[in-house]
Amino acid sequence: MSATSSPRAAPSTAVRKSRVLPPIISSSDRDFLDAVYAYIESEKEKLGCPKEGPDEQRYIIYSSAFEKVIDHATSYKAILSTIKKEYDGCISAIKRSHRDARLLHRKLKVTAAEPTTLMYCQRRAVQLRERIEIIQRDTAELQAQLEKLRQAGRETSPSLKEEASVSAEVKPVGRIPGLSLEESMRPDALTKHLEYLQRKRTELQQKKRTQCVPAQVKADLDLKMMSTLKQRDELAAENDRLKLRYKQMKLLAEAVSCWGKSDGRMPLLDFMSPVLHQASELHACDSDYQNIGTAGFEEDDPSKVKTSELLVDYIERFIELFEAGKYEAAAFHAAKSPYGVLRNMETMEKFKAVSVYQGELPPLLLFFQALTISAGAARKPPEAAMSLEAVKVALQHGRVELVTHWITQRRLTSCEEMGDVIREYGERKPQMSDKCLALAQVVYHACGISRKAALCMCQRGMISGAMEFICHCKSFTLDDCLYLLRKCPSADLLRSLTQEYCGRPAVLSLGFAALSLLSTDNKAFAFQLLERVHSCGRDVFEQMILEDVFCTPEEWSEIADRCRETSHTQLAQDITEILSAQAGAVLLSPDSEDAKLMEHVFL
Repeated sequence: MSATSSPRAAPSTAVRKSRVLPPIISSSDRDFLDAVYAYIESEKEKLGCPKEGPDEQRYIIYSSAFEKVIDHATSYKAILSTIKKEYDGCISAIKRSHRDARLLHRKLKVTAAEPTTLMYCQRRAVQLRERIEIIQRDTAELQAQLEKLRQAGRETSPSLKEEASVSAEVKPVGRIPGLSLEESMRPDALTKHLEYLQRKRTELQQKKRTQCVPAQVKADLDLKMMSTLKQRDELAAENDRLKLRYKQMKLLAEAVSCWGKSDGRMPLLDFMSPVLHQASELHACDSDYQNIGTAGFEEDDPSKVKTSELLVDYIERFIELFEAGKYEAAAFHAAKSPYGVLRNMETMEKFKAVSVYQGELPPLLLFFQALTISAGAARKPPEAAMSLEAVKVALQHGRVELVTHWITQRRLTSCEEMGDVIREYGERKPQMSDKCLALAQVVYHACGISRKAALCMCQRGMISGAMEFICHCKSFTLDDCLYLLRKCPSADLLRSLTQEYCGRPAVLSLGFAALSLLSTDNKAFAFQLLERVHSCGRDVFEQMILEDVFCTPEEWSEIADRCRETSHTQLAQDITEILSAQAGAVLLSPDSEDAKLMEHVFL
């Protein structure tokens, strides 16, 4: 049978397109073989098998075709199965031999490379040993030099050490601080750096002479202060004792005066007995004595005299710093002044008058920075006028992040003018608009300007947040809502104000909002609102007109006239029909005789 002979040659040779088939008796066998050959060709094309040479995919295709032939040829199935088994065993043996050959080849390459690897390892070991010897030799030399220096240091006195350090020639062994390696090799760069170091040394010496004193001076001042404090405590105790004596004597004098004015029937000892008992229980800190003798002792109070002297010294120190051009130090000195004597408008004007200065920041901005840094639990923020000036100066120099820090940390006193300045700056700088509006909102909210705080939200597109703020703000009025519509005319805001919000009634009525917008330059928003409600249906439109408690029928008639003038004919007609359909309503034409007849009634 031809079905048994063709699979035997299939795994060994490729199928040629011009093949000669053995004679087949049955047409079904011929059709089956054609299907098998077609299957083989299609699978080879799909898998991209090469035309010549061994290939794993082609072996799998022919093996599958062989199995189909075995299944078809029922009479020779055992013989064909044995043949296929022999083929599979031969191919498996060939695969094992190829795998073993590759493994042996890799082992051979590794074995051949072992001498080269050993040679590289030995060379690297020699290099490392040479480096270790160099390091050990350098370490020994450094230790010898270090030991010599230690020996010389023990033999040389401190004075000789200072002279030697000044006169000895310094041999640089590394990079000079402040200079790169290339600059360290250039004489001009070294000369320039030397001049800089000399100037710095001169400044440090000047600072040492003017601002520094020996440590012994501080120790002497500490001892003097301790003795002064001890003396002050002793004098304070003596003062309390004398005050108590004064109070007791005054009480006894008043009692004796009262006994002298009496008829003298009661013996003096009996009369003074309760007074003496009361005097013995008195204390210098009793409340009834707080106002006794204050006038007498106030002028001689040493603490007040000391405080005034300290304030004078503090102000004089500020003037010295300011006149020396040390504006930053003077600013912090003024910001930390006791009792706030320098935290005022006069000091601000003094810094503001400076026009020539060194550095990036002007002295006035340095003063405001010092004020805000020192503001906190111990000191109150600057007053509103100074806070406003601080924001203006910071924005003038583009320091928006500084204003943000001041406002968020509550280092300034908020006012309406401050919020206006920040909002105007955002209008001039579109890239900072959103940030400035957020800052202005915080300022307005802090100083209680609700309408402008809500306006900032609306201009930022936060219509929902603005509506929530309006609903929770009890002081928000209809005028405030109209202010929002005039300053920020948007369809979303208008729709939100004329609709229910979270179960609460609308803030504005439809007619009131439309009539208010028609009286401004935002007429288009009014007609847009009316058209939107009108599109919801005649019943909804009629209900909103009839339930409008803020807008009278006459005002709705005026809205209809305005709609008629602007070619909104259908809208005007529906408003007129709804108004005329109410009980008692009569529509008078402006040109009718009845209107002219009744005109005198309304005059």
